[in-house]
Amino acid sequence: MKLFGTDGVRGKFGYEPITPQTVLKLGWAIGTVFREQMAELGEVIIGKDTRVSGYVMESALTSGLLSSGVNIALLGPIPTPAVSYFCRSTGAMAGIVISASHNPVQDNGLKVLNSDGGKLPAAIERGIEEMMNQSIRVVSSELLGKARRIDNPVELYVGHLCACATQPLNGLRIVVDCANGASYRIAPNVLSQLGAEVVAVADKPNGFNINLDCGSTNAEFIKSCTLKYQADVGIALDGDGDRVVMVDAEGNLVNGDQILYVIAMARKRTGILNGGVVGTQLSNMGLADALSENSIPFERVEVGDRYISKRLEERSWSLGGEECGHILNGEAGLPGDGLIAALEVLAEMISTDKSLHELAQGVKLVPQVSQNVYMKDRNAPISKLILDQWPETSRAVDKAQAELNGNGRILLRASGTEPVIRILVEGIDRNTINQIANQLAEVVREESGRVVSGN
Repeated sequence: MKLFGTDGVRGKFGYEPITPQTVLKLGWAIGTVFREQMAELGEVIIGKDTRVSGYVMESALTSGLLSSGVNIALLGPIPTPAVSYFCRSTGAMAGIVISASHNPVQDNGLKVLNSDGGKLPAAIERGIEEMMNQSIRVVSSELLGKARRIDNPVELYVGHLCACATQPLNGLRIVVDCANGASYRIAPNVLSQLGAEVVAVADKPNGFNINLDCGSTNAEFIKSCTLKYQADVGIALDGDGDRVVMVDAEGNLVNGDQILYVIAMARKRTGILNGGVVGTQLSNMGLADALSENSIPFERVEVGDRYISKRLEERSWSLGGEECGHILNGEAGLPGDGLIAALEVLAEMISTDKSLHELAQGVKLVPQVSQNVYMKDRNAPISKLILDQWPETSRAVDKAQAELNGNGRILLRASGTEPVIRILVEGIDRNTINQIANQLAEVVREESGRVVSGN
């Protein structure tokens, strides 16, 4: 049974594997594997975002873990990076986040973290998947786990974030979009305590409005709010708080690549860059060029924070991220914290007395166009990018690369969270890359699937 993707277990609630019965068994499997592999048992920390299905997921997961003999500690609605923090600060055995991150309310999922708050090793994930093939074996009554709630987790995490800040934010007016998600009680409080004048929006979750027309994946909302409230900067988080995009006072979007550039330059200026920067295959050519111009090493890895973290650890670097706003700017292995990334950018604004617009000017992003092609079969060879088994697609890519003549890039990759092939074309001329993206999507559709959406 293959359950874990690039970011945990995820799907539409009510459909496998995100059903109460499967989540209950998954909780049992997780607890059983931990009991078998851990020399010392500890608690499993559980947090969630604000989706209405989180109540069902939490109950099912809790039942499964307790039935395996594992104790749990509940945080309630809180960002993914907060669960990571509590894993480290409480000496927990592991952490689990009930969330589908930036996805719509119909989805949900589980992210499992190790005792250090980082990604669960692949070997343990495989062990959990193998355990799911067995029947549930509930421990005896005297060995059943117990549950407790951690007191004041929001206040504790707010205190941690304020301690991470290096500059007060007095004099800044900031609009923060909480995506009606897990950061709604945290982000406005942190920014206010640091001295900023704060306007909080999308900060009233009702269980159904998480990421709905707001958040880091809906930049038009934070753009309009930043202009409406005449703010110095806008900050948009996603539903579980690990992604961030920003908006300058003129209403211009500052995406993850630009945020990464600003942080890299700030660290270089202060002498704490510690090596170079890790991006992904989706990182904009403009970011790579801007870092190169400033003698900052830059490396690309596969899409996904797991791969960024691995390369950071291999290189002993400490900064990486994705265009979507998932910034890893701490210890290798730890999940990104959107608000901490934003605080680092805000600190540079204060330190240099420059606007966000000025700081982001050093990177000139080139146009990118993407198309999503739904696959009929998730396990088809194209999903593994074996293009020589798809001759028409392979020829079309070769032809398009020749047309770009070294002034652009083409990337075909399988999504790690849904059965689609994502096509990215990057280049200097937007009309050319639009035409190439459409042509490639048509070829892939004819060979192996149906184009459902593109952006």
